[in-house]
Amino acid sequence: MAMTQPAALRIPSRTSPHLAWWNLTVDAGGFELADRIIGELVTPLIAQARLWGGQRWFYTRRMQPSNAQVRLRVLAPPETLDRLKSLLGALQEQSGDPVRSLAVEHGLSEPVLDRTVGTDALPPTVEADVARYGGVDGLALAEEVFELSSDLCLWATARFAKAQNRSALASLLLFDSAYAMMKGPRASTWPDRRRVSWEYYWDSHLHSCTASDPRAAGVQKATGAQAQAQLMPVHRLMMATASESAVTNWRRRWLRTIDTYLYRADKAGASRSAQHLTVYQAHGLLNRLGFTLRQEALIGVYARTWSREKETELAETT
Repeated sequence: MAMTQPAALRIPSRTSPHLAWWNLTVDAGGFELADRIIGELVTPLIAQARLWGGQRWFYTRRMQPSNAQVRLRVLAPPETLDRLKSLLGALQEQSGDPVRSLAVEHGLSEPVLDRTVGTDALPPTVEADVARYGGVDGLALAEEVFELSSDLCLWATARFAKAQNRSALASLLLFDSAYAMMKGPRASTWPDRRRVSWEYYWDSHLHSCTASDPRAAGVQKATGAQAQAQLMPVHRLMMATASESAVTNWRRRWLRTIDTYLYRADKAGASRSAQHLTVYQAHGLLNRLGFTLRQEALIGVYARTWSREKETELAETT
């Protein structure tokens, strides 16, 4: 399958008075319905947003059973956002039930870079993102990666309908994220990127995925045991997935994106470690693919036990 080529990433102007974020929330049921929303609503909305002057976009999933949602954010001029709202209604009608009858919510918000930070209080969620990604400039850089990540996940959602096959891709991409941080072409320019061992990185990743669980220690132990029991068949599925040319192209693009992102974050003085920034971008990627943090913990164990050498070895035996 041919790879969808995302449009070039753009940085919104700090001074433009004509851009706003459109925040769209669509209620979803489970994994399959969220995939339908992404395929039938998000994908065509973004295709038109780019033609109509959209500057930035990304989506996330909320996967709590009691409140499953797909959330889309588009940064664009007001006239573009008005056209997108009209298009949304037409797309819902065209999709039929249950997509047609799903509840949607709209809202507008100002770009952080268009504010004088420190004079007006930021909304709590925005303030948390600014802190998470190391400042206002750090958030702007992170949002570029969100867009590329979202493009990748639009393609993956269409290509891998089954969660099992999608999880193999997710394991490869988690591996590539860590590899890009530690061994990417620009890793040597930020010593922090090479200071962390492979084992420490994945221990921290597992902790990050399970920290909110009151039974975290037991969950971590059970996750490791489950992964060991399935290791060889999962690695063979990862190898089969990696053999696709479109997967190879997306993996290269993702690795290059993380490598460049960390280089630019360091130069911009982002007040977060390379490991922190990488792990949170990985969390976002897995969320867009439809995996919970608990599922990401298991997928991460498969990524931890992967290597470039293993990929070559398995390729030679298949």
